[in-house]
Amino acid sequence: MNARRLLVTATAILVAASVVAQQKQAHSPQPLYIVKNHGAISVVDSTNLRVWYALNADSITHMGTYIDYQRLDIGDSISKYYSWFVYNSDSLLRKWHEENPNPTGVPKWLGPGGKDQGTWIQYEFSEFYMQNGILTEYACMPMWLEEHNSQYSEPIPRQSWNISFETQDILGYTCQKATCHFRGRDYVAWFAPDIPVRQGPWKLGGLPGLILKAHDTDTLYTFEAVKVETGRHPIIRYEYKNYKVESREKVQKMQRRFTENWWRAADYHKAEILPNGKIEKKELVSIHTPYEPLELE
Repeated sequence: MNARRLLVTATAILVAASVVAQQKQAHSPQPLYIVKNHGAISVVDSTNLRVWYALNADSITHMGTYIDYQRLDIGDSISKYYSWFVYNSDSLLRKWHEENPNPTGVPKWLGPGGKDQGTWIQYEFSEFYMQNGILTEYACMPMWLEEHNSQYSEPIPRQSWNISFETQDILGYTCQKATCHFRGRDYVAWFAPDIPVRQGPWKLGGLPGLILKAHDTDTLYTFEAVKVETGRHPIIRYEYKNYKVESREKVQKMQRRFTENWWRAADYHKAEILPNGKIEKKELVSIHTPYEPLELE
C-alpha cells in the first residue's frame, strides 16, 4: 500500500467531517482535485468567437460564486469547451515551475477557483474538442486516480429541440426559448438568433443561434453566458499523454464511481503511528457522496 493513501486516524476524522459538510454544497462533491499534466502544448486553430459561461453561479456578476468558469472557443475548423479556472491555474503553474526549478514546496493551485476551489467535478476537469462532426472528451480523473485519465470520441450529439416564441434578454441579445430531452434529462435553453452559431455550452447545440443560457429542468446544472468576444485567440491542444482510449459508457461509469466514493476508489485507509515510528494500516475509508450527473443514459 502506498503511504500517501494512509491517513493518521485523527486526521481522517477531521477530513471526513469536512467532506460531510461539503455534501451540502450542491453539485461539486469531491474534496480533492488533481492538477492536470497533459504534456506538450500546440496551437491547433484560432477563435472567431469566444464565449464565457458561468456554471452554477450564485451571482452571475461575482466570479467567486461560480462552481466553474468555462469557455467555448469556436475556430475555423475546431471548437473547444473547457474550464478557464483549470486552464488558468495550469498556465500559472507551468510558469511557476519555470521560475522555480528547484522548489522546496509545490503549489497545487494558482489563480481564482470559484466557490469550491480544490474540489473535483467531472464537468470542470474534462475538455471537449469538436472537429469534423466528432466530439472527443478528455476526462481528467481526481487525485490518486490519474492512471484512469481517459478519452473517448462520439459523433457530435444533436438534440431534438422544440422552439417557442418566448424570449429573454441575455447580454443584450434577444434570445428564444427551446426545450429538449437529451440522455435522460429535460433541458431548457435560450439561444440568440443574431449570433448564427449552432453551438453552446457542454454538449448542447444544434439550434439556429448560439445558446447563451441552458439548464436541466431539475436545475442541477445551469450554464449562463457572461460575455461573448470576437477576435482571434489561439486554441490550445495538449498531447494528453497517457490518456487511455475508452468508450463513453466506461468513462462515465468511472466518473460516477470516483464521485460517489472517491475514498474507496482511491483505496484510502486510516492509519496509526506506532511507538516505534512505523505506520500501521487500519480500516478502509468509505464515504458516500450524492451524485447527479447530467447524462443518465
